[in-house]
Amino acid sequence: MARQLAGCSAGAQAHAQVSCAVEGARAPEPKFFLVDLSQGAVVAESKRTASQRLSSSGSNGHKRKSKGSVGVRARGFLCGHQERTRSRGRSRSKSKGPASGANVASNEASTSAAGSGAESAALFSKLRSFSIGSGPNSPQRVVSNLRGFLTHRLSNITPSDTGWKDSILSIPKKWLSTAESVDEFGFPDTLPKVPVPALDETMADYIRALEPITTPAQLERTKELIRQFTAPQGIGQRLHQYLLDKREAEDNWAYYYWLNEMYMDIRIPLPINSNPGMVFPPRRFKTVHDVAHFAARLLDGIMSHKEMLDSGELPLERAASREKNQPLCMAQYYRLLGSCRRPGVDQDSQYLPSRERLNDEDRHVVVICRNQMYCVVLQASDRGKLSASEIASQILYVLSDAPCLPGKPAPVGLLTAEPRSRWARDREMLQLDERNQRNLELIETAQVVLCLDEPLAGNFNARGFTGATPTVHRAGDRDETNMAHEMIHGGGSEYNSGNRWFDKTMQLIICTDGTWGLCYEHSCSEGIAVVQLLEKIYKNIEEHPDEDNGLPQHHLPPPERLEWHVGQPLQLRFTQASQSVDKCIDDLDFYVYRYQSYGKSFIKSCQVSPDVYIQLSLQLAHYKLYGHLVATYESASTRRFLHGRVDCIRAASTEALEWAKAMCQGEGANVPLESDREDEEESRKVKFSIYSKDHLRELFRCAVARQTEVMVKNILGNGIDIPLLGLREASVEVTGEMHELFKDEAYKISQCFLLSTSQVACSTDSFMGYGPVTPRGYGCSYNPQPEQIVFCVSAFYSCEDTSASRYAKSLQESLDIMRDLLQN
Repeated sequence: MARQLAGCSAGAQAHAQVSCAVEGARAPEPKFFLVDLSQGAVVAESKRTASQRLSSSGSNGHKRKSKGSVGVRARGFLCGHQERTRSRGRSRSKSKGPASGANVASNEASTSAAGSGAESAALFSKLRSFSIGSGPNSPQRVVSNLRGFLTHRLSNITPSDTGWKDSILSIPKKWLSTAESVDEFGFPDTLPKVPVPALDETMADYIRALEPITTPAQLERTKELIRQFTAPQGIGQRLHQYLLDKREAEDNWAYYYWLNEMYMDIRIPLPINSNPGMVFPPRRFKTVHDVAHFAARLLDGIMSHKEMLDSGELPLERAASREKNQPLCMAQYYRLLGSCRRPGVDQDSQYLPSRERLNDEDRHVVVICRNQMYCVVLQASDRGKLSASEIASQILYVLSDAPCLPGKPAPVGLLTAEPRSRWARDREMLQLDERNQRNLELIETAQVVLCLDEPLAGNFNARGFTGATPTVHRAGDRDETNMAHEMIHGGGSEYNSGNRWFDKTMQLIICTDGTWGLCYEHSCSEGIAVVQLLEKIYKNIEEHPDEDNGLPQHHLPPPERLEWHVGQPLQLRFTQASQSVDKCIDDLDFYVYRYQSYGKSFIKSCQVSPDVYIQLSLQLAHYKLYGHLVATYESASTRRFLHGRVDCIRAASTEALEWAKAMCQGEGANVPLESDREDEEESRKVKFSIYSKDHLRELFRCAVARQTEVMVKNILGNGIDIPLLGLREASVEVTGEMHELFKDEAYKISQCFLLSTSQVACSTDSFMGYGPVTPRGYGCSYNPQPEQIVFCVSAFYSCEDTSASRYAKSLQESLDIMRDLLQN
């Protein structure tokens, strides 16, 4: 997993500036970079060009004059066994100057790289111009670029019809392993770069992806545009070569294109639209001391993890299949703690801390309770690291102090839930006061933000459906859907939405009734890093419960309370922000649904990937309701490559469409959604079979094969969305305007993901959810467990054609009939 919301008035206004013609779009999971921390750079700004890295901390960024539709949601770095410190790129031909007012800059100097020719004779002259690491002619850099050069030349001889089957990663592994050191599995110590797939292959796959979601007339127009684009005299070949040269010159040619498209350029609010919320199994708190002690153990675990990161002892992860044991990029794991997103009027930026810890550096967290903010130092140069018991005494102070303060505090946190441009202007007003500047710095540099919440009312629930399985987790009278609302947005201005700082990468949330989890800002990391960190800490707490031995008295100075100075203009903004946030939250239709008839154990017995199986069930559920398929997003990890993040697995295929049609046996679409009465539901069901089970199974196997093919191509770096995005941006940079192919109606349809999905696998009984990415769409995350599947389904009440509970019911029916089809 950035999200878009059309139901809120303020969000809709900002949304119109970046949405596509057909729908809104999100800034993606689901729905996390490319900077160096090893040289002590304290901020990494997302820029439109890789040549202008790490410059501005705040407001104005580059803005292109024409922009296509926004895609879906949204790591120097340690990747593999070595750190890289590079800064280079190509300036955009159509961009404004760098943002003004930069207050923090990178320690790196941008260097020019990349010649323009593509012939091998020019390769070594290009390599001599590169400057990285400790020297401009680093042997590792020469080998890396030689390998990248040869990889492209060798991959071009692979037949296009079978190229996806032969992993591009096998070329550097098998052909070039003698050019550099290799690990115990025979892979180079240096991660390969994100590839640039062959132009013809990308366009062929693009056409194939459009077939099930566009009309014949729309598809034919796109084919004609592609013929012009890829012709020998067309611009396509030139733009493709531009990307190849960019790949040679940069560590990850696609990173800034992707980061800006997914996150930094998006102007709509973060809660619901971009930030996922995660719910963990609730705790049992008997006293406020229990709350403080649990919070302290979480923070103690955070600090232990930070020490492991600083020591470089984070275990390297490897691929479990498809080039098994290949090293995966670990960059995003180093970006979770101490980082923060910063709003900009035109483009956001990121604050990223230095990887090198100074001897006199304190480490702290910001604790928010009843909208009051406190700075709790966890590790100080004069007294070292606090114990869990000492941290608990500090948390207990906050819990006792915040309710006793006179008057209502300024709900500054509410401003972070506003549209990004509006919040950027509010932040500028806050910074006019020096004390506010310091408060902002303490929040943005904190390891995490800890939010101590009051429980939501029990009626904060989605509309269920008859026959749905009951909730598993409960906290008092609150069910799982209620708890998810708390994590995603806080419940509104009268509850906990002001008790947040939505820009912060990690917000740990603990309610006094035992509900707990987190809300995280998505641009720094994918969900995998966040889930693994918190599950590790949670399991340690569960395995060592006897460490909760009360709260001894400590003679520590109390935490510093952050006091804000706000004038009349900002006081007015609090009122406006409250109304805007409440309207957005009221529009969110969210439902946590547990399908308990079977889980991934049964799916694996059918010899189908659980992810492929569930994706096809999502397609069938949508077809049963609407009679057609729509552009579907599922994030595919590209961590096999240097600084890789995600590409898009498109589950809406022609094969899936044919199977869904057959499975519905001629039944008409149920799109009006005018009634939930069971008798009408039953009357619409077909009572006879048109197709044999053997025929349906064969269609299913075809759909599985196609979905598997798309998934494999994506994780091996040969998806279509990243290459298409690169070609679109290259057309602006090379020609000064966007090519007609990317203004085409079919392209806009393909980028409006009416179904946005992601698998969030957890080893605990936890789940993560988010809002839809278009006004008329659905969001659906899922956690496949051995004997059940947990879904988080979302829609917007303002759209008359969507309903989270109705989609969940259709999903239940789809999974049931798929079991009946395959179980024997």
